[in-house]
This record gives sequence, structure tokens and C-alpha cells, in this order.
Amino acid sequence: MMRRRRVLLSVAAAGLTASTLAVPPAVAESETSAAPTTYTYVNLGWLATTPGGIRWSEAQDVNTARQVAGHGNNERDPASYAFRWQDGQLTRIPAIYAPGNNSAFGINEAGHVAGHTHTSFTEPAHAFVYRDGTVTDLGTGWGYGSGSAATDINNKGVVVGHRVKQQGAPHRAVLWNRNGKIRELGTLGGSTDRPFSTASLANAVNDRNQVVGTALPSTGEETHAFLWQNGVMTDLGTLGGAAVRSEAFDINEKTQIVGISMDAERRFRAFLWENGVMRQLGTLPGGNGSTARGINEAGQVVGYSRTTDTYYGQHAVLWDGDQMTDLNTVVTNLPGDVALETAEAINDQGVIVGKTCYYCEPGKTADEHAYMLIPNP
Repeated sequence: MMRRRRVLLSVAAAGLTASTLAVPPAVAESETSAAPTTYTYVNLGWLATTPGGIRWSEAQDVNTARQVAGHGNNERDPASYAFRWQDGQLTRIPAIYAPGNNSAFGINEAGHVAGHTHTSFTEPAHAFVYRDGTVTDLGTGWGYGSGSAATDINNKGVVVGHRVKQQGAPHRAVLWNRNGKIRELGTLGGSTDRPFSTASLANAVNDRNQVVGTALPSTGEETHAFLWQNGVMTDLGTLGGAAVRSEAFDINEKTQIVGISMDAERRFRAFLWENGVMRQLGTLPGGNGSTARGINEAGQVVGYSRTTDTYYGQHAVLWDGDQMTDLNTVVTNLPGDVALETAEAINDQGVIVGKTCYYCEPGKTADEHAYMLIPNP
């Protein structure tokens, strides 16, 4: 499907030849002769209604109907509230427990949304699916005190995410089928009982029910990117050998997979994995790190790259073939006080969503908000 979140993190390529080999990084758009696509910027707004209140929102996924899933705040409350955006309207998805907050991360072609929501005052959050105006608790399979979260939903209604047995327990990757039955996906042979650790996380699922994420291998404590299919979890490798981390965030129907990996110098780099080979996608000039978050069926990849070694700033980017483009440079109507910080997802028409940054660099002082970029004809 389209992309997803969350805990960064590694691989000895189990049976995958050349999976740790990096090829030269993509070329920045300024160094190529091909003119990049330009885009029209759309501010998706906030759930906030109080002038001068805390205002923020971020878009996490987009389908071909340009429906967007994400989360933001409401009035002066800094908590997170899930939303679905369509045709200029930002609509809040209610939490199952009314005073609680919730977040949304995935949306399918039917407009069904997956995320996590509070279900009571005392319980950890639970994964939910929002279909036809109804929020359904997907549960945890473990009973009171356990929690779960959903990160993606495919067009068959299959949802993926993770669960924890109790507060602070290790995360375990799971899949819910269309009927809500839960299945744990396992690990790459590793196990942990350390508090607040990760055994495995599932971040995305395509319509072939292939799942990607990150999991513990048997060889160490660094988690590695995985591909799960037909009940088997496969280690995808890293850009820097078995002792560093990697995590997969999205997969398309061609089994092209994107994510982030440490290289041999332990620098974080965006990657594209296909046909058993993981290759580095590169960074913007001056930057020291990058992340790939989403991929469409054309193989276009979106994410973000640091722009300097000296402060936090990062910019939303597009990798298209061998060309890497800073999206801030190709938007025809971008306001002067707005910086596009992340690109989280791209649909098959090339529409991109993500979030802006509040004062990540001088002069960029607009409130943090979700955005959409629509390719110009």
C-alpha cells in the first residue's frame, strides 16, 4: 500500500545474495538535466478552531481519491486526534473512549482508515479500523492491560501493526484479517524481555498480503528490515552489515520496499530494496541522513533528507529513478513562511502528502500542518 511509521531500526541477509550491497546514491535534482515535475501545494489545515491556540496536523497516507489519513489537535488541546481529509474538509474520527485521543496512519481505496485509539480511561490504546462511519476496536488478543496499534490497511481490509502484552512490554508485529482475527508475525529469530523494547513491528501491507517492518534477528540486538509473506519472515539486509539497524516502511505490489538503514559508518540512509538487493537512495547536498517513507506502483519514492550537519533541519524529498528532488524547490505556490519537512506517502497519480515544519529553519514560522502536493500538468 502506501507508507507507514514508526520505530527506526537491522540484518544478515538470510539467503538473499547481495542484500547488503549499496550502489552509488541518487543524484540531486540540481545535478541533472531533466526538468523535475512541479506541484501545487494544498494546506490541509487543522482540527483547531480557537484562534491563537496550539495548532498542528500531519498527513500520513493518501489514496487515489485524494482522501488523506492523519492526525492533529483540536482547539487548545495538544493531544492527538485522528482525521480523514477529503475535498477540502478535515473530519475528526472519534475515539472509542470519548475523552481519549487517537491517531490515524493508513487509508485504503475504500476510504477505510487504520490507527490507534483509547478505549477506556485506564487501558492502553488499541488498534482501530474506521469503516463507513463506524470505529471498530481491533483488540489485542490478550485481554485487560494489553495494547495495540495499527499502521496500515490494504484494499482487502487486512490491517497490520503491533501489540504489547502489558505496559512497557516488547512490541510484537501482528496482522488482523478482514474479520478482525489477529495473527502474530513473529521475529527474525530473536527474542527480548527488555522493557519498552521491540521484538517486531509491522509498518505496511500490500494487496498481496506481503508485510514489511522491522524485527529482531537471532544474531544481535539491532532490529532488521523484514518482508513477511505466506507465514515466513525474511531478513532484507542493511547498508552496513549485520551489526547495524534497518527498518522497512512501505511496499508496493511489485515487492519494491523502502525504508531506512544505517550504513557502515552508522549514518542513517534511505533505501530501496528489490530483487534481493538493497541500495542507498542518497541525501540532499550538505545533509547527513535520509529516510524513505512511501512508494507507489511507478516506483516513485518519497521521504525526507537532512539539509545540514549543524542543525535539525530536513526537507521533504522525491526519488524518481536516478533523480532526487527537494520538494521545496518545485512547488509553484509555496508560501514563504512554509517549509515542507516530511513526505510520508505518494499515490499512483503522484500526489504526495506529509507535514510542514514550525521554525526548523530561519523564516519558516508557519504552524506545523498537513499538506498535499498535486503534480502540475
